[in-house]
Amino acid sequence: MPRLAVLSDLHANLTACQAVAADLERRGADLVLVLGDLVGYLTRPNQVVEMVRRAGWSCLAGNYDQAVLTGGPAGIDRFLKPGIGPEPRAVFAWTEAAVDQATRAFLAGLPESISLKIDGQALLAVHGSPAGVRHYVYPDHPPEELQAWLEQAGAGLLLMGHTHRPFIRQLESGLALNPGSVGKPKDGDPRASYALVDLLPRPRAQIIRLAYDLDQEARLLREAGLPPGTVEKLYLGL
Repeated sequence: MPRLAVLSDLHANLTACQAVAADLERRGADLVLVLGDLVGYLTRPNQVVEMVRRAGWSCLAGNYDQAVLTGGPAGIDRFLKPGIGPEPRAVFAWTEAAVDQATRAFLAGLPESISLKIDGQALLAVHGSPAGVRHYVYPDHPPEELQAWLEQAGAGLLLMGHTHRPFIRQLESGLALNPGSVGKPKDGDPRASYALVDLLPRPRAQIIRLAYDLDQEARLLREAGLPPGTVEKLYLGL
């Protein structure tokens, strides 16, 4: 039975990524899809990108990835949440300076969406939504629009990230899901989050939550001189 692992919003959290990779080894997956935002927020963007590259995971570009590639105020204005304050601006500036050329080259080669057919099952993977890379789709999103996106894509599975909040929605013609965030959940649960999807006879999904060494990532945030609020939010899952 084909099994798909769906990851999103890794956000430079190498410890969480390693925990997820080890869990995938135990559970098994035929394909791993990453819905973007490999960089940002935490302190090891280059190591996370290299891990993804070496693992051969299929990956698309998130809004934070594109913001870093664009750079400066233009990157913030075009790709990050409108009206962000001093703390996220400081984190963005730190990330932009930390990302090396190999990481930039990898991010620049990523598509904005992925469409696949696996054993006859079609899927569409995006970062925000089919309407845009920084479009937020939360668990209570109107089912009519989710269904319309599935129909427009001719797919039975719609994969979206960006909000850092996991959900699975069963619709008339398939599933819409957000796997949550590997690197920086924002649903009040600090554990890493990803999804496993069994594709046949029809898509069935589950959200996996994994504890990892938060203290290690918090220590690196402090050592990097990033704002104290970044550490607090990491522990709180915000």
